[in-house]
Amino acid sequence: MRLKGVYPALVTPLTPEEKVDAAGLRRVVRYCLDGGVHGLLALGTTGEFPAMTGAMRRQAMETVLDEAGGKVPVLIGCGDTSTRKIIEQVRVAARTRADAVLAAVPYYYPLDQAAVERHFLMVAEASEKPVLIYNFPQMTKIAVAPDTLAALAVHPNIVGVKESSGDFINLQRFLDVTSGRDFTVMCGNPALGLAAYIHGARGGIYAACSLVPKLCAEVYDAYCRNDLAAAVALQKRASHIPLMGSFGPAAAVIKHGLSRLGICGPTVSAPLAVAAGQEEKIAAWMQQLGIDGR
Repeated sequence: MRLKGVYPALVTPLTPEEKVDAAGLRRVVRYCLDGGVHGLLALGTTGEFPAMTGAMRRQAMETVLDEAGGKVPVLIGCGDTSTRKIIEQVRVAARTRADAVLAAVPYYYPLDQAAVERHFLMVAEASEKPVLIYNFPQMTKIAVAPDTLAALAVHPNIVGVKESSGDFINLQRFLDVTSGRDFTVMCGNPALGLAAYIHGARGGIYAACSLVPKLCAEVYDAYCRNDLAAAVALQKRASHIPLMGSFGPAAAVIKHGLSRLGICGPTVSAPLAVAAGQEEKIAAWMQQLGIDGR
């Protein structure tokens, strides 16, 4: 599998009782597809997978796959506190029409790089779907080192990495150590998107792309048609996206924005919430990004 393009890390709309809002999730998928995205990720960090039961995860992934209808590739995020639990999720995803899985490092216990490598090799051997490595040390506490990635990239079922550390030097190292292989490095920070594509990343998987799919896709599309002036102008606007971190957790901010657009409700898993008094700041931020949330 050869990934390329921009994929939103989809939010998972919830009812006020914190059940999966399937109708809202379908609207989010359609909104992203209408925005020109090149693929979809269900159950990533922004999809609130740690707060979900197995039944909720299955409902979310099946809803996304059904609404996508084969129009674009769909990735399924798999993360938990042990390799065994993640493999269980991978096997559930394997029974769907998903194109690949995005597997995280187990979180909670500290791990050395030998354990990180062993984990991903076990997942790759157990998975019937291609595996992307998810490097997000801010959430898992454990980083995938470039040398570890180089060793893992040799495995035929490990096809890429989502680099979400936000460290551009680390992204460059990932590109360096996998150069010459049929291996995809996907950027996880939209503020670095254009620079990442220029250096060799084949696309990006972005949380806020659920809210601004058109802008994120347009940066990539302008780069691909060699319209650097347009790409730079669009990237300058997209560079405001990470400001959402000052308003609260990403899932809460994105859902708040989508609720302003009438796409889904704002409910997030407790205790996540938009920071107090940030609503009008979010509306102004959305306008900076080219969407009217007032």
